[in-house]
Amino acid sequence: MHYEELEALDPRNPTYTTRIETPPPHKVAVLILVQQYLKVKNAATDAGVAYPLQARRNFCMLLLKLIQYPDMTYNDLYHLLTSPRYKINALHLESFEKAMSNIFTLGIETLCDFAERQNWDNLLSEELGVSQFSIVGLYIRRVCVILERMSFPEIMALYKNICLYYEKGVRTLAIGPRRVGGALTSAQDNLFPRAAGGGSDDPGNTLEESALDTETVHQDRNPHSKWSPKQADLFVAQQCKLLENNELRALPPIELQTKINEIIQDNPLNSQAYFLGYMNQLRLRDFYGAMDALHRAFDRSPMQTATQYEQKGFQYFSVNLAVLHACFDHRREALNALKECIMLAQECGDKRCLDLANSWYCLLNSNKIDPFEKSLPDIQDPGLVQSLSLAIQYVVKFGAQCGYLPLDLFELLLKSDELNNKNSILEHASDSLALRSALWCLYGRHEISSLYAQLLLQLKKTWAFGDIGNSESVSKVLASLSLWLNVQGEHQMSAVVQSHARSRFPRHPNAKNWMISEYLIVIQQCIYRCRWQEALKACNQLYLLDKNAGNLQRAAVYIAKGYFNTARRIICKLLQSANLDVLTQIRVLVLQAYTTIGEDTVSSETAEFLIQASVLATSSYMEYEQAVIDMVLAQALLKMKMPQKAFQAAKNCMEKIYENGGIYDRAKMDFIFVCCMVAASESEVRKRDNLQKGISILERAVECFKKLEAHAKVLDIFVYLAKTYHELNQLDERNKYACKFKHYYSEYPIAREYLGMAF
Repeated sequence: MHYEELEALDPRNPTYTTRIETPPPHKVAVLILVQQYLKVKNAATDAGVAYPLQARRNFCMLLLKLIQYPDMTYNDLYHLLTSPRYKINALHLESFEKAMSNIFTLGIETLCDFAERQNWDNLLSEELGVSQFSIVGLYIRRVCVILERMSFPEIMALYKNICLYYEKGVRTLAIGPRRVGGALTSAQDNLFPRAAGGGSDDPGNTLEESALDTETVHQDRNPHSKWSPKQADLFVAQQCKLLENNELRALPPIELQTKINEIIQDNPLNSQAYFLGYMNQLRLRDFYGAMDALHRAFDRSPMQTATQYEQKGFQYFSVNLAVLHACFDHRREALNALKECIMLAQECGDKRCLDLANSWYCLLNSNKIDPFEKSLPDIQDPGLVQSLSLAIQYVVKFGAQCGYLPLDLFELLLKSDELNNKNSILEHASDSLALRSALWCLYGRHEISSLYAQLLLQLKKTWAFGDIGNSESVSKVLASLSLWLNVQGEHQMSAVVQSHARSRFPRHPNAKNWMISEYLIVIQQCIYRCRWQEALKACNQLYLLDKNAGNLQRAAVYIAKGYFNTARRIICKLLQSANLDVLTQIRVLVLQAYTTIGEDTVSSETAEFLIQASVLATSSYMEYEQAVIDMVLAQALLKMKMPQKAFQAAKNCMEKIYENGGIYDRAKMDFIFVCCMVAASESEVRKRDNLQKGISILERAVECFKKLEAHAKVLDIFVYLAKTYHELNQLDERNKYACKFKHYYSEYPIAREYLGMAF
């Protein structure tokens, strides 16, 4: 509530009398509209005729919007009253036009009669009027109390404004068509902002000219469209909520910045409007604009007010400053701002802000604390339910990175689910499902991970009543689903999911998830198709979003290309990184092992790298990564002329690869398994039988490689079969696969140096 407004209306407090603003003509017109509605409705009731239900509904919905959004000109109001969506009853419209005309033609006496207390007491009558405790009743009381206290010169000035307001509106209506039943006007656009995907911005306005200009307001702005403090607060609260949870339904950046500039022009001390500008600049990744908006909000925030209801300090702006620096990876500045916030929160006794600052401090120093001992608040404190749910999720994330037992982590998530369900915290419940999906993916259960992702999308559709919410959890699972569909060879479905994520999350920070998945998909496809320049270009773009992931993929590209020395330099640089998580360490060691496996030779360091990776995978319960390590070990043992051990290693990892791997890993596993099975045969007859059994397996692998357009691997299988049949003196079979190789090579020519690669 705005307690300064109540103080301004107090006759015993003369210091605040100058803060009473004269109501604009639009507000008087809205009161007349309500008055005429009640007259027409009561007249219909007295005559025994039911007032049209649709007309009642349309007017109630229209009135709710009129009192929430800024004022408008008379012609815009008239167009809105006659629009198809909110068309009011014909008798009601005629009565309203007549009442406005009477004020203009009959003189100031009509306005004085309207401002009498008895008149608006009838409006607030419980039986025939509006409930005084409703939103509309509060609106009427506020305007009428101000009208009652106005002096005669002020009433005269208001009358002149109403006459000018009505005269200009009628003249505009006479010049142009009324457009009854036409499209929405600019006034309606102000009332009902378009979704980000449903409208288009002015092509002449660039971000530099419009969205980032926080000082100016459009020159053609309607002088009667003023934002009242309550209207501004409601608009700011709505847009902040949408920017946090569903950016797609918030206003586009240029249009939102225009509205913010109007609010600031009408309410220059509204600090929340500047904070909304900070959020708008933040999603455009404009650091200097966001910093400027945050400083302005900081300057206009009251340190302490006279009432106990608004004892706010600077600590909240300090924590937002820290968040701003954290979004742009300014870690040292963020920590300094958090230290200042903690001190201010302690001075003010603000426990909530202190918990928030400590949470961010723990997040930025996550490698220096034991989360199971220092991050969980007291579960018995009802005021920390939301903080406790977030803390549990943070602990689970940190515990997964540190290699805690998965059973303990999932038990913690059950506690988080219990809290979320008891308190109906839907956003945290969706975050918990997204975290479950990520955990199953980390532990190599990709099928279960995709099921949890689909479950979250279905639940979000139910929670949002038909519209999937645009929270961060949805962004993460969409990116995860697109990656999973791509590794399964469903490129079209993956592209559809990727396009859906791109349209729903057009800007930072949620756009980062689908951008990373998009670059990973491009890199993998380019590796399969031997398009190295495109792959390296995507690696450079990925590096800007995630340095470790960019370097890891660049090393994979150079290994697939055969540039082992370059790959080793990148891997050594990666291993020296201080913030390398366990999963990335395992994959780096596997890539390092690949650099030691030549076409016919294996280095003595191969086993050492694979053992280190195996120890890390076992300690972190990453079964799928352990299976991948065994598959690489089988390749190395096969090249070291140890077919029995290679065959055993291949059998150990087959089940995990087939259950949870993509089609590339499964096809590669098929190829390695057949090679090991044939090589481990004791006699030539046994070798022929095993090769004949493995033909169907290899054909399945060929189909998978063709689906991924991994043409080099298809040629590798044909070469292997032709050579093996040549060794077994089966010339017809040898010629058959040699012919297949020739035809496939002529259709998809691959350079000789890219054939026979272990990667």
